[in-house]
Amino acid sequence: MMTERSVQILEAAIQEFIAAGEPVSSGLLYEKYEFGIKPAMIRLELDELEAQGYLVQPHHSAGRVPTNAGYEFFASRMFENAVREAEERARKSAARAASLRELLEERAWPDLLTRLSAELGLLSVVADCAREEVYKAGLQALVTQLDWQDRDGIRSVIRDFEEVDERVSAAAPEVGRLGLGPHVFIGRKSPVTKSDALSVVGGNYDAGDGVTVSIFAIGPKRMDYKKVIRILKEL
Repeated sequence: MMTERSVQILEAAIQEFIAAGEPVSSGLLYEKYEFGIKPAMIRLELDELEAQGYLVQPHHSAGRVPTNAGYEFFASRMFENAVREAEERARKSAARAASLRELLEERAWPDLLTRLSAELGLLSVVADCAREEVYKAGLQALVTQLDWQDRDGIRSVIRDFEEVDERVSAAAPEVGRLGLGPHVFIGRKSPVTKSDALSVVGGNYDAGDGVTVSIFAIGPKRMDYKKVIRILKEL
C-alpha cells in the first residue's frame, strides 16, 4: 500500500507527463512541488513506484513515464476526487439553501437581501405585500456591472431603481399567474424594470404561513443566468 507522499509523487509525475509528453525526472518534481524531501529521496520514491508497476524508465538516464497501471490509478484518483468535490458542493449548496430558506421563512428581509446580493453580485429586491414593505440591497453591485457610456441607458436604470418599489408590489399578481419563481425577464419584458439594459430573475415565493412575497435579482443582460437561477431556485 502506498503512502500518501508516494501517491502525491505519482500523481505529480503523471500530471507532468500528460502536460509535456516528456519523461519526468526527480529534479523536475523537486523544483515544482513541495514534498518535503530532497531529489535523491524523490528518486527512491520513483524507483519504488516503478517496481510496483506504475511508472517505467524508457532509458537509464531518462525520467519516468506512466504505465497503463499508472494511468488507471491516476484516473481512479481523479474520479474519486471529482465525486468528493461534487459531494462537497452539494453539501455547501444544501447548507446555503437551508440558510436562505430560513431567512425567507423568518422574513428577515435585510439579511436575506444582503446574502443574495453578495452571492449574486446583483441588485436584490423583496416586496412583502402583507406588511406593505419593500426592501432592496446591492445597488453598488449593479452599478459596477453596467455600461455607463449610454446616457439614455443611465437615466433609464436610475428611473428603474427609483420606481422599483412600486413596480415590484404592483407586479405581484401578474408574476403570480406564472407560478412560484424563479422566472427570467429580459430587457423591457420585465414587469419591474423598463430599461432594455437590464434583466430580471425572480418572482413570487412561499414564505410560509400562507404568505407570498416577491423576490427579484436585477442586473445586466450579461449576468450569469445559470448561477442566479440555481440560487433563487433554492429559496
